[in-house]
Amino acid sequence: DLFSSMGKLPPKPSIHMVTMPRWVSLVWFISLAGSSYVTTRTSFSDSSRQSFPSPAGEEGGICLRVEDESDDASDAVQLMQEAVVAHRAPRLRRSGDLIPGGSAPTELSSRVNSSAEEVAVVAPHAALDTGSSRGAAEMLVALAEAELAKTAGTVEEISMEGRETTTTTLSTTMDPDLVAMGLTYNAQGDFEAFFTNVMTNAVMAICIIGAFCVLRVRYPIKYSWNVVKGTAPSSPDNSQYFSWFWAAFTGDTQQHMDCCGLDQAMLIKFCDFAMKVCVLVGGPLLFLTSPVNYFLGGHSAGVDTMSYFGLGNVRNGSNVYWLTVVAVWFTVLMTTRLIWQAQEEFMHLRWQWCRRMPDVRANTVLVEGIPDDYQSDEELRKFFEVLFPGNRIKSTYVVRDTSELVKTKEKYVQALHSLEMAKAFPDSQVRIGLLSGKQDARDFWEATVKELEPRIKELRDTINEACSKGHGGQYHCGSGFVTFTARSDAELAVRLTNISSDTTEWRIDHPPDPGDVLWVDLMQDPSAEVGRHILGYALVGLLYFAYMPLVVGITNIAKLIDLGPLQPFWEGIAPTFGLTLMVSFLPTFLIVIFKLFFTLKAEAWAQNRLQEWYFWFNMVFVVMATAVAQNVSDFTRTIATSPVEIFSILANSMPYATHFYIDYIAMQSVTHSMNLLRYVNLSKYKVLSMIYDDEKAAALSEPEDQDYYGIGSRSARWTTALVIGLVFGTLSPLIWTVTMVNFMVCRMVYGYLIPYTETRKPDLGGVFWVTQLRHLFHGLMIYSALMIGVLSVRAPGVAPMIFVCPTLVYLWVLLARFDSHFSWRNLPFHELMSAEGKARRAAATKMEINDTYVQAELAEWTEK
Repeated sequence: DLFSSMGKLPPKPSIHMVTMPRWVSLVWFISLAGSSYVTTRTSFSDSSRQSFPSPAGEEGGICLRVEDESDDASDAVQLMQEAVVAHRAPRLRRSGDLIPGGSAPTELSSRVNSSAEEVAVVAPHAALDTGSSRGAAEMLVALAEAELAKTAGTVEEISMEGRETTTTTLSTTMDPDLVAMGLTYNAQGDFEAFFTNVMTNAVMAICIIGAFCVLRVRYPIKYSWNVVKGTAPSSPDNSQYFSWFWAAFTGDTQQHMDCCGLDQAMLIKFCDFAMKVCVLVGGPLLFLTSPVNYFLGGHSAGVDTMSYFGLGNVRNGSNVYWLTVVAVWFTVLMTTRLIWQAQEEFMHLRWQWCRRMPDVRANTVLVEGIPDDYQSDEELRKFFEVLFPGNRIKSTYVVRDTSELVKTKEKYVQALHSLEMAKAFPDSQVRIGLLSGKQDARDFWEATVKELEPRIKELRDTINEACSKGHGGQYHCGSGFVTFTARSDAELAVRLTNISSDTTEWRIDHPPDPGDVLWVDLMQDPSAEVGRHILGYALVGLLYFAYMPLVVGITNIAKLIDLGPLQPFWEGIAPTFGLTLMVSFLPTFLIVIFKLFFTLKAEAWAQNRLQEWYFWFNMVFVVMATAVAQNVSDFTRTIATSPVEIFSILANSMPYATHFYIDYIAMQSVTHSMNLLRYVNLSKYKVLSMIYDDEKAAALSEPEDQDYYGIGSRSARWTTALVIGLVFGTLSPLIWTVTMVNFMVCRMVYGYLIPYTETRKPDLGGVFWVTQLRHLFHGLMIYSALMIGVLSVRAPGVAPMIFVCPTLVYLWVLLARFDSHFSWRNLPFHELMSAEGKARRAAATKMEINDTYVQAELAEWTEK
């Protein structure tokens, strides 16, 4: 009726539909968390009129044989696309070149959505035999109007005037992997759903911020901790509900650097950088390309109103895709220019940070791979005095094996905390063993403390005495620290290579913060390091391939749970429960693997390794989810064996889920707002305040969980959010608006939390910032590959795709240039040696540090 009224098709024909057996009948899954999809793959070829089997590698769909010698094939294809869109499909996807009336095969595939429920058409392909392309278009209209999900299992007759009767065999089922991840394809009604979600999220965010304002006034020791201590950039009035808001936006990078370190300051700076990208890159795309897509695209989106301003509204073969070529180059060039400028600004802050580094850290180097003959303080000193003669070595320290002492000390600390709790609850009792009776908790823990104190002293004295007399071979390890009298010597030592013919010996590097050293890692046996690394990488690979099966398995189990009266609420959570759980615990899984099987040497370096891996997991299972979710193994195998197929893989999936990513970014604002409440830290504080005084309870309740809320996880998630804006910004410019709002909320939330509330963390001096910028280059490469694939499928001819291909080479070369041009890790050696450089370092205010590169458990320890 739709196309008959438009005068584009003759009266509607009829189709004879024959059902499949019971084992391929329609399967319904009803979910409150998201909509689902009917997937229909359609294939055309200009060969003789007969049924043919499914293409190799395809799991199902509807096959249409078309014999057409006329020039109306293009019109028929466009009509079919409009028909599919009219019935809530995202779009027809063309995988071959359409040659009207020619002999080359034309292949198209489409995804059809069926209102609230969703199903996917799978094996085997049905054979539909028609007389022309226009007949095929009619047939798809008839199938869509029949609403496949409702007619499966029935036989419906529609007269087909002047054409052969067609037998259609259908089988439908849902794609469980995509549903388990909560993914939905673009469909009619998405804009209304998006508007509702935005309003709901806005109300939730306002309520959360209101609760935070009240809690901040009620508990300033938890929500204004740095203000109370006097280390915050400013002092907003803790009695005023909204004084924090202005403080969150007024602090600059220099102030943040002074109070919380360069790493955290640059994390806040990344929000400013992301908003700048949204304005300078997303602004032109939103206000220039959107009107062109709307007015000149050909209204290919049909009733999908949310796609009117994106490429989803542009017909295949339209000249509008030449504007897309310009948009791709503009996005790449402008974003890389902004990255370059941001890194140049960072370099000045990095040099300032290096000049302010305390002497105890600036003049020290970490030495690994010390040969057995030099594993003592005296022998290590003699070796470096040969390299640096003339009393230039201030001190040396070889790491001791204190594993037994550390375990005993941990038991002692635990006993002290338990003793404090027993004092707070005088009537508490403790059971020593399964078969023994209970006894007074206070008496038990007091006895335990008295027992462990002499044991700790004995172990400490034994190790110190053996090492001081040069007989500490059983305690000395293969790592140590060398402190020089001059910083220039320390920088020169880091640059030394070929100290030994064995490259695994005498590895020299900059040390971490003294208070952040993981001494246990430095005690590890270097001979077993390779084996640990292999096992660690194997576990990371296992987590990669098991990620989706775990998501699907957890989700399926969640759907089986019946909570009785709470079931309606649970049904809204269960479909995405697996994905939510895995995303939440993925950083913890990675950190556990890293700490068990890798030599990290410092907590901050562990966060940086987490940032690297977490980002790539997000790229695969978030940004490219539609391309890889159904079969991670096949995706990985395809990319490894035939990398050029990445273009078609991305183009045939990602453009049809742009609305999902708009909703995904929009929801992040609520997540960030929730972090303002710090409910976990507040709960710890409330419990500990029953045992300790307020100040000690507040200190013991910090910091926040570093697996998920640490700088490594935050950096990876924030970079992912900006990459999503870049990758989908040309396909759907509307995503730039929600990306901008997301980073505005980030700037508000973390512009207050990091400098005013959270404790200061160990600082690597901008390592996370540089990693973020490098990840943006990788994100732009994904964007370039996606747009090359889209243009190869949709653009008029191959010329637009050819014009965009150089962007991938440009990004690859520019990233290499970025790494070589910005030598940011070390101060230039000229500054270390010149009088002007020495004067600048002397004038710089040194950062305060109280720790030294000596294991704390070997020092006198009197804290109770």
